[in-house]
Amino acid sequence: MRVLLLGGSNAGVYFGWAAQLQGLMPEHDITNRFLGAVGSLYGLARLQEAERRGEAPPDLVVFEYALNDVILLDAGFATTALVHDALTSVAQHCAERGVPLLFLCLRPRPTGRARVYSCVRRVERIYDGVAKAHGMARCVTLATIFGAERSEDFVDAHHLTAEASSRCAAVVAGIIASGDIPVPKRSPFHAPVFDYVPATEAQQQGRCRNVEIASTVFSGTFLELARPGSCRWPGRGRLAGAMLRSTEASGAYRVSAGSRAYAKTAQSSMREIVPNLILLHYSTRRPWADGDLEIAMPDDEGVLTALPEEKTLLPAEPTVPFAEQTLQIAGVMFWRPSFRRRWLIFLQLRLSPVR
Repeated sequence: MRVLLLGGSNAGVYFGWAAQLQGLMPEHDITNRFLGAVGSLYGLARLQEAERRGEAPPDLVVFEYALNDVILLDAGFATTALVHDALTSVAQHCAERGVPLLFLCLRPRPTGRARVYSCVRRVERIYDGVAKAHGMARCVTLATIFGAERSEDFVDAHHLTAEASSRCAAVVAGIIASGDIPVPKRSPFHAPVFDYVPATEAQQQGRCRNVEIASTVFSGTFLELARPGSCRWPGRGRLAGAMLRSTEASGAYRVSAGSRAYAKTAQSSMREIVPNLILLHYSTRRPWADGDLEIAMPDDEGVLTALPEEKTLLPAEPTVPFAEQTLQIAGVMFWRPSFRRRWLIFLQLRLSPVR
């Protein structure tokens, strides 16, 4: 089988569950497209982008973003509605293409913090509810793997030990070998609510150019903006996130749609670990766009700093002068939520126990 793994940093470390799964199942063609510090929205964008590029659907998708969804929910970058809509869209995407889908739901190391535990329960309810609604296999959780949560199974707050990763891989390998992973049931009532728009479709103005970037986690055409440069994006819905590459030259930029405008930075302290960091930057303001989303690198620092600022996950101060800063962007994700769906999610979270 051609197996696609979509997961966070636990899938990317050399002793992680993904690497060990590949070792346990050499007869399968296993592709690992992990990316750390992003959640289920990125997994959906990855599936949509792969189809846009004309890639053939895999024979199985193993989806592991629950832990990151918990972290992003706790930090205020994601919402339960966003996670639910993203997972529903992932299940619908696989259902329409006849691809079996398995949710692997890891969680942070148990700390006893009530707020984190609440986020864990909410995210697990969403994953479990989506799996039930689409007739999928039961979510694989740490309780499934170990029978209980144990702090000794973690090397830090978010990553499993090599031994725990080995056990996780063995359980997933056993489920794959059993052939008990069904194709999700297609919902006739599901309307597409997300659109990934690549940089090649953006209208450029000023100092802009397309650059081809290849990396172990994400490769493709990026739009590089220098000051003063801007780009306008076709698409309708709320801005859910943007795929950016943070480099030494990355700096502050402006996002505007309709009558709303704000400033944001592409510079990240995570560059201390990964110098050229590719990351899905979640939008917390989520402005509504109707073909008028503009992302720009203004050359007037005073005008830019006067705008309200949207927070960035682990931001850092720019390391080059304002005039020399750039922005590299691969695409944006639009989201069209509904109030009816939000109420249904709220009721589901309150009334549905986790399996």
